[in-house]
Amino acid sequence: MKIWLITHSEELKKASGTGKLVKDILSDECEIIVWSRVSPNADILKLPPSNTLLIYLCENEQQRFCDDMTQSIHNIIIIDGTWQQARKIYNKSPYLQKFKHYEIQGVESAYSKRRNQKNIGLCTAEVTIHLLAKYKHSAAPLLSNKFIEFNQ
Repeated sequence: MKIWLITHSEELKKASGTGKLVKDILSDECEIIVWSRVSPNADILKLPPSNTLLIYLCENEQQRFCDDMTQSIHNIIIIDGTWQQARKIYNKSPYLQKFKHYEIQGVESAYSKRRNQKNIGLCTAEVTIHLLAKYKHSAAPLLSNKFIEFNQ
């Protein structure tokens, strides 16, 4: 499994961003892609929709992924930024809409470095921890512990 973080350029400037934490823990299993409206990343464009999942709100049932993701998904895309930035990235990147969407529900954020813009929002590290735990990935406890330290 590979995690692809499509990151808003402003997010990289913030000490409170957790995408860098995810990259530090996952190393080669994570790629940080700085989003560009005019130049989509070639590697993201090549990802096969059949085994790639986008973590984003499901606006319609056709987009929603309900299968066992641990069996069929090899690439996971997470949009890394504020809710406004994530919405902009998603809306200005039609190529993202070809991927099945997965929406994490019923999990409250513990992130305290910034005020969350939506009640349902999780930071990038929390999303990744959730996914790694679902996959029973060995890095899940390590990322969880590092996130707890970072969040204090």
